[in-house]
Amino acid sequence: MNKLKFYLLVISAFASLLTIAQNPVKLRRADCFFGVHFDLHASEDITDAGRTLTPQMVDTFLTKVRPDFIQIDCKGHPGISSYPTKAGYHVKGFQKDPLKLWREVTEKNKVGLYMHYSGVWDGKAATEHPDWAMVKASGEKSVQKMSFFSPYLDQILIPQLKELSGDYHVDGAWIDGDCWAVETDYSDAAIRGWKQKTGFSDVPRKKDDINYQQYLEYTRSLFREYMGKYIDAIHEFDPNFQITSNWSYSSLMPEKVENKVDFLSGDVTPQNGVFRSAFEARCLAPQGKPWDLMAWGFSWNGEKMPMSNKSVIQLKQEAAEIIAMGGGVQFYFQQNRDLSLKPWLANTLSELGTFCRARQAYCHKANAIPQIALLFPTLSYQHTSSSPYTSPPGKFQATLYALLDNQLPVEVLMEHHLTGKMNQYPLIVIPECNYIEPSLLTELRTYVQNGGNLLVIGTETSGIFARELGIQSANTSEEKVAFISAANRLGSIRSPLFEVKLGPESKAISNFYDGSDYVDKSKTIASSVRKFGKGKIAAIYFNAGSSYSQFKTPVIRDFIAETIAQLSPEKLVEVSGSHLVHVAVNKLNNKTYINLINVAGEHTNQSAVGYDQVPALTDISVTLKSKPSKIILQPEGKELNITFANGKSTILIPKLEIHSILEVIE
Repeated sequence: MNKLKFYLLVISAFASLLTIAQNPVKLRRADCFFGVHFDLHASEDITDAGRTLTPQMVDTFLTKVRPDFIQIDCKGHPGISSYPTKAGYHVKGFQKDPLKLWREVTEKNKVGLYMHYSGVWDGKAATEHPDWAMVKASGEKSVQKMSFFSPYLDQILIPQLKELSGDYHVDGAWIDGDCWAVETDYSDAAIRGWKQKTGFSDVPRKKDDINYQQYLEYTRSLFREYMGKYIDAIHEFDPNFQITSNWSYSSLMPEKVENKVDFLSGDVTPQNGVFRSAFEARCLAPQGKPWDLMAWGFSWNGEKMPMSNKSVIQLKQEAAEIIAMGGGVQFYFQQNRDLSLKPWLANTLSELGTFCRARQAYCHKANAIPQIALLFPTLSYQHTSSSPYTSPPGKFQATLYALLDNQLPVEVLMEHHLTGKMNQYPLIVIPECNYIEPSLLTELRTYVQNGGNLLVIGTETSGIFARELGIQSANTSEEKVAFISAANRLGSIRSPLFEVKLGPESKAISNFYDGSDYVDKSKTIASSVRKFGKGKIAAIYFNAGSSYSQFKTPVIRDFIAETIAQLSPEKLVEVSGSHLVHVAVNKLNNKTYINLINVAGEHTNQSAVGYDQVPALTDISVTLKSKPSKIILQPEGKELNITFANGKSTILIPKLEIHSILEVIE
């Protein structure tokens, strides 16, 4: 080969690589990490859709922000489409077809395009077809929600999904207003279906009615059928169409994944987004599907509080909680009413993208290393629910937060996750609940007998494990104020108490106090521990999660930590120096990554609409039960000094800003 041909080949190869770099391959949603969500919930009175939206505007935005995907408005809860649909109802006027423009420019930039589409919640369909609407227990027809027995799927939802795929070639859809919008339906068809399915002649309409919980489960079964029908229909029409139902198989729908959703997703509530992101990420991560969570770019609480944009620092904290558990992240801002973009958003989202991308190689698709499992007691919460799908109670979420505030790496595992996998976890925590399925209860007993450690929290929960705890007799008090002690401090709690008498094999760890002085020590036991087979079981005899949710105090946090210490679970990682650090320990590409998240700031203050400062945490010590060859602080790329003693390695992080990751190289 002569030199000229060689140089031409080199130039050609370089040009090809440059073209690939400039025009990356469009990713499937399963491989996406960073996205942007715009929705509008269009109203019918819009007459100038697309007026100021231009290809240059979208191209400039995508070039600067470089998201893996974009979700844009398509049809919101009012049921009005913001593109010229032939299958449903659209806004009054278009100056151009916004969706066509978005598709052309996103395709040019190799960015996935997904639709924000409201499912069960469709106000226009309910208005135009009142016979399609679900019927409330009072007999009143809904003006928002569709009945599963109506032709809504066949005449609007599925035809529009096919239209979006066939005419606009979008990559997929994010179906909003779905499981979380479901209500019990008392239409004639729904009642007939109930009677045929169950054989019951009575129709329960109130929470206290006999078989009301069965009616909720009947409604859930209808939703699962409905969701499966539209997912199967669009996949049959276009196998490459990627679709999810917002909050399906999440904390709101804590079930085993059965329908063929392509990915899981949800939008985290705008208030207290840092802790809520930590919770929701842990609910989605074990479900075995690609997943992402959406951080709202603004705070909003209906009419009580006007919309106010969050700072970049706030959103970085929320993103850190999400990506630390291995998921993707998307940020939600609204489009202008003519479907154009706010120009200033490009700078904000570019900065957020830079933050996330710097951590992508150490986070995305990582899996948690089993350490502490917090059981999601699905059946217990469903048995006490008044609606088919709802957020889990604050007492459960707060239990997680108390564990995280103790720098403990915790996974939230639903009942189907924990079954058959208990022996992987040095510690399992059972939060406040009133029911555990007998087969799961038997497996938990076996887990402890074989050497596991079990912590039981709560008044009713402790009663479920009375035999294992060595309780000889017990009485449940009325809700009262009592005092507990931890870390040489007294603090108050408000809760019913499980007043127990223990057998000789059980050891009381602490007692309640009747007042705010150590001389007021009560005879009533606050926590205990007992050897059970080769393992140990401990209990906290008050509703610690509820108390931490309602009246947060570090005494409850420390009380839980001291109870766990009695179980002596094997710890892979220990972090000290601040209680304002959340920890996630993951495995990715055969490497261990320790995520450290600074959760300082006013995110828990419901009256703080926004904040723009998060104080850095200093001198954070991390100890590992191993002897790695290197520990590198990422994304800074800084190798840290390791001190090895007594079989453990310790490093010191002088300053933790928002989110740093320790890359452990064996």
